[in-house]
Amino acid sequence: MELVMMSPLEIRNPWFLVQTISSATKKRKVSWGAVMPNTPRTDPSAAETMSRRRGAALEDAILDAARDELAQLGYAKSTMSGIANRAGTSKPVLYRRWSSLAELVLDTLGRRFADVPVPDTGDLRDDVLALLRQARATLAGTSRDTVTGLIADTVHDPRLEQRLRDLIAGSALSDAMSTVLERAAERGQIPPGPWPRRVITLPMSLLRDDFVVFGVRPSDADLVAVTDQVFLPLLAAHRERRE
Repeated sequence: MELVMMSPLEIRNPWFLVQTISSATKKRKVSWGAVMPNTPRTDPSAAETMSRRRGAALEDAILDAARDELAQLGYAKSTMSGIANRAGTSKPVLYRRWSSLAELVLDTLGRRFADVPVPDTGDLRDDVLALLRQARATLAGTSRDTVTGLIADTVHDPRLEQRLRDLIAGSALSDAMSTVLERAAERGQIPPGPWPRRVITLPMSLLRDDFVVFGVRPSDADLVAVTDQVFLPLLAAHRERRE
C-alpha cells in the first residue's frame, strides 16, 4: 500500500484530502471484489428466476415461505423480512399485497382451510365423524401461538378480525358439514333443511375451542362424544321442533 505524506497544513485542507484520496484510489484501481473477497454473489440464473415470478406463482412462493416461517419460528418470531428472504423476494413486494404480517398469515392459513374434501360414506354418523377427523388434522397444523397472536394483532382491525373469526370458526369446514347434512336429507336419514347456522357450526366450534382455548388435541373418543352426545341429538331435537 502506498503511503502519502502530508504536512499539517495539507491535512487541515479538506479539498487537498479529497484530491489525495481520489488520486490514490485511481492508482491502485482496487475493485470491491478485491476488498471484500468473501462477499456472496447472486447466481444469475436464480436471480433471473426470481425476477420472472409474477402473479399466482409469486404469491404461492410467498405463502409457502410464510407457512415454513410459522412452522419453524412461531407467529411471535415471524417477520415480513424473514418471509421475504425465504421466498427470494423483498419486503416491498410483500407489502404491495399484504398490509401486515397478520393479513399475510390469514391468507396462509386460509389456503390450508380452503380445500376440504366432503366425506360421502352413505351414512350420516360416519360422514360427521370423518369430517371431524379431517378438521382435527387441519387444526392440528395450526399452532395455538399463531391463533392467539392473530387475535391480539387483529383486535383493532374490524376487517381482519372478521376474517379471523370466519377462519377459526371453520367456514369451509362448516360448509362441508352443510353438504353432509344435505346428502343425508337426500338419503332420507334426516328431514331436509334449512338448519340454523349455529347448529351446523357447533361441532367445529367445539373442536376449535379444544385447540385454541384449552390447548389440547381431541381424541377419537372426544369426536365420537361430540357426534353421538351433542350433534346428532341436536339434529333430532331440531327435527322434532319443526314437526
